[in-house]
Amino acid sequence: MYKKTSKPLENPSFYQLLGIGINKVLNFFKQHITYQAVLILSLISFSTSYYGFISLVSDGMLLTKILFFAVVGVIQLALVYSISQLYLREFFSRHILRASLLLVTYLLSLFISVLFSFNFYYKIFSASEFSQRNVTLQLERIKNSLEDAQSSFDSVYISLKKLSDYSMKESIEERTYGGTCDETKIPTPGPRSALREAESKLFQSHLSSFDELRKKVQSEITVIKKMLVNFNPKKDDVEKLEEQVNSRISKINRVFRGGEITLLPKVLANHNGSARMKMESLGRIISCPDSQISLKINTINENLNALKVLEKVSFFDANNQQQLIERTINVLLAIIPFTNTHVVALDKVTSPTDVTQSDIKAIGLGFLVDFFIFFFTILAKEPYRARFFTEENIAHYLRYDIRRILKPFVFESHFSYHLIIPNQRKNHKIDEVLTRFKIDKMITLVGNNVYYDELLFLHQSKLRNFKDFTFTVYKLDKQKYNTLLAYIDELRNND
Repeated sequence: MYKKTSKPLENPSFYQLLGIGINKVLNFFKQHITYQAVLILSLISFSTSYYGFISLVSDGMLLTKILFFAVVGVIQLALVYSISQLYLREFFSRHILRASLLLVTYLLSLFISVLFSFNFYYKIFSASEFSQRNVTLQLERIKNSLEDAQSSFDSVYISLKKLSDYSMKESIEERTYGGTCDETKIPTPGPRSALREAESKLFQSHLSSFDELRKKVQSEITVIKKMLVNFNPKKDDVEKLEEQVNSRISKINRVFRGGEITLLPKVLANHNGSARMKMESLGRIISCPDSQISLKINTINENLNALKVLEKVSFFDANNQQQLIERTINVLLAIIPFTNTHVVALDKVTSPTDVTQSDIKAIGLGFLVDFFIFFFTILAKEPYRARFFTEENIAHYLRYDIRRILKPFVFESHFSYHLIIPNQRKNHKIDEVLTRFKIDKMITLVGNNVYYDELLFLHQSKLRNFKDFTFTVYKLDKQKYNTLLAYIDELRNND
């Protein structure tokens, strides 16, 4: 390889010195660090991706592990190879298909690598925190719902007690003074006082039943609060906790849909509003309108209607690999533009599935490793043309007009090129070029002493002036040949 000589700079400027320094640093990295860095980072990426893959299965079979080992190995090789072979200028040449396939391969292998690497990093750095947040928020939701239910039960209990006390007071007043149902009626221990007393006992019986329900809800609130205080995602069995909480939710929902809650509105409907105009007491039909009772019954109905069935919880288990993968996808979607997923600060979390900044940091580690693989691979790459030709090679080719010399004998097709040289027509320039082609492994012998009639019709039409000759047929490396011509054109244009 020939070396270019240059005069030392006289009085170099700061920027020139800076450029020289940067070049020396890059050369040092390229010569001593890049390949080792790519190897180490690839091993890290392979290990974390393999962990993510192997986490998907639970059979523990050796064959499965070997299979995933091979799959992850191929993905990692595809990641490094695709970026090492990808050149941006190929997107603006006839090699656009190759460049596009390499880009798709790189992006696909990058996505898979990051996806399963994130499974590893997320479990280490953020899964426990997310599990704590996820469980806590759902338990808080259940606690708040139970506290609302407790408030409704307390209100119903108070209203029933007031109804019972009020009816008993009205019963005594009816016997003593009369007129509680009809101002014209004189005091007497008749059907109206009996109705008031029966209502008091009825309300009292439901009061006792509701008191039991109220205590059950209070007990459940105490248990949920205890769960909130004691929950530790690193030690507790989240799946077992979820079963316990959902079991309690089912029990509470049975209370909310139970006989007493369903029966009470029907019973109260017979003592409310217009129903009081025709009521049976001591075998007689009487009327006993009472706005106070109707008001209290309406209050009770409102509180009963406020009781909502509790939704079951679905806790995030940091040890459940399927949930880790699903969470990984959710976080990945959060960083993709035009999605409805938003990243929030930890203290702004309102939903158990919110994506936080710590989640992004975890996935960033997976991206960071693959980014450094990308960076060091790019740093280690030879210049585009150097894949096939050194400067010394090109120096030999520049002595010939390759395109003009070989144009009559090069046959291009979409998949391959052929070089067909007449044997009886001697040309020392063509012989020298062929010798260089053989050294650079650009041609492969396909046939020797091939007659004109044995050539393809397409070839014959171009070589009709050589009908009486025999030919040597070579397969010409299409990519190397096009690269050579482009390189020569580029150097000559720069001159």
